[in-house]
Amino acid sequence: MINLQLPDPRHHGSDRESHWWPEIAAPVELRGRLEKMLAERADADIARALDAAPTQAAYSKLWHAMCDVANQRGVMPTPDAVVARLFALPLIIITGSRQPASLPGVVPDIAAITDLFEKHGALGAARNFGLGNALCSLETIESVKPGEIYAWTRDIGAVRRELAPSAITIPQSGEHVHLRFIVGAAIAPAAEPSFIETASNIGAWGMPLTRALATQLAQPNVEVLPLARPPLDVLNAAHTGRYAQLEAAFNLFASNAVRRMRGATGDPDAVIGAHDDGDLRISLSSPFEDTLNEGFRWPLHPLDDLAAVSGAIGDMLADCRISNVFYAQTVLPALDAKGQVWFARARDIQAASRAPSRH
Repeated sequence: MINLQLPDPRHHGSDRESHWWPEIAAPVELRGRLEKMLAERADADIARALDAAPTQAAYSKLWHAMCDVANQRGVMPTPDAVVARLFALPLIIITGSRQPASLPGVVPDIAAITDLFEKHGALGAARNFGLGNALCSLETIESVKPGEIYAWTRDIGAVRRELAPSAITIPQSGEHVHLRFIVGAAIAPAAEPSFIETASNIGAWGMPLTRALATQLAQPNVEVLPLARPPLDVLNAAHTGRYAQLEAAFNLFASNAVRRMRGATGDPDAVIGAHDDGDLRISLSSPFEDTLNEGFRWPLHPLDDLAAVSGAIGDMLADCRISNVFYAQTVLPALDAKGQVWFARARDIQAASRAPSRH
C-alpha cells in the first residue's frame, strides 16, 4: 500500500465539552454506560457522544464498543443460551447500459440464495436462518438505530422485521456503481460461531452468489455484476458497504479517465488533496491540454482510516501506471474563487510548494 501523508480535513469533537465519554477510561465502565443507554433507546445521546469524539481513533473506539454491546459481543454466554443475530450483506452492484434503466429493489427468489449459503456450508450452527428479499439502500440501513439492534438481539419480537426495498436506478448510459444490502437474521446457540463468522470466507460462496444474483436481476440491455462483501452486523455493514462502493467507483473512474487521457495527450498528472468540506479529491489532468481535467470526490466518514483511504487511492493510481502523483500537504478550500467545487491541478500544488513561507 502506498501511504500518502495527507492532513485530516474532518472536524472532530464538535460537541465534546458537553459529553461524558472521553473521561471514561475503563472498558468495563464504558460498556456499562452504553448498556444502560441502549436499553433506554437513548440513540440521540449516543449520536451526540460520537460527535464529541476528539479524534478518528476515539470515534472508532466508542463506535465499536457500542456495536459490541448492541450485538451482545464480549459477554460469556450460559451453556444453553440462544441468541438472535441480525446481519447485513453488502452488495456492490456494477451496471452497464446504453440508456437509462431500472432494476427491481427485490431479489425475486430469495429462497435460492438461502439454499446457496446452506450448500456452501456458511450457515454453521444456525437453528433458524432467514434472508429478506429487499435490496436495501445505505440510507435504509443507516436508519436502523443501535437501540433497535440491542432490543432485537434480546427479544426477537421487539422491533420491526421488514426494511423497505430500493430499486436500482440507472440515470444514464455508461457504467455505474450501486450499493445495496440484503438483511437477514439467524438464531443460534450463543456459544457457537455466528453466521457472520461461518460465512466470513467469501471464497466459498462469493462467485456462486454473484452468478445467482446476476441471473435473477438481469434486465434487457443491462449488464449486471453483483459483488458481495462478507456479512457483518447491521451497524458495521453500513460503513463497510459505503467504503466498498466508493473504492469500486474510484477504481472505475480512474481506469476510464486514464485511458481517455492517455489516448489523447499521454499520461495525466494526478493530485490527491484533502478539502475543508471533509472530502478527499482526486484530480487527473493533462500537463499539455488545459481542458483535459477530471475529478473524483471521496467524502470521508468519521470511521474512515485516512491512511488506508489515501493508500487505496495511491495503489490504484500505481496500478494505472501514473507516475506523476502530487498530494497537498495542507487542507485545501472546497470551492475556488468563483464558488465552484475545486479540484486542484498539479501546477497548483507545485506553485504552492514554491511559494515563500509567510510568518
